[in-house]
Amino acid sequence: MVDKFTKRLSLWKENSLSIGGRFTLTKSVLGSLPLYYLSLYRARNKVMDALERVRIRFFWGFKEGEKGLTWVKWKTVLASFDLGGLGVGSIKAKNLSLLGKWWWRFRCEKHALWCKVIASIHGADGGFSTTMGASLK
Repeated sequence: MVDKFTKRLSLWKENSLSIGGRFTLTKSVLGSLPLYYLSLYRARNKVMDALERVRIRFFWGFKEGEKGLTWVKWKTVLASFDLGGLGVGSIKAKNLSLLGKWWWRFRCEKHALWCKVIASIHGADGGFSTTMGASLK
């Protein structure tokens, strides 16, 4: 997934984009690339941190191996508009919310075929107790 991020970014010239253009690409494209993986699997912290680093470096326009000055903390950029941020959203929070959506559907749709298949493979809780419990810590 990290390779997909970097390959996608290598097609764009971050130096030729304004901060607004980099913001738009960071929020829309880099926010939606990992949706499939994040909705089905709990990503490891190392992977999520690496994805956030790629987003940070692209947003601020840093080249590979280059250090630079950031004007605002990344946590502020991730925060919602109401809290003074830009509303980009955290990858960790997105992963947890997408897994929570599947957990909720699993709990509410007990008689659906996909729930029966998951329960037969992973047990009555569908394997969510280990996935969600580890994510909440």
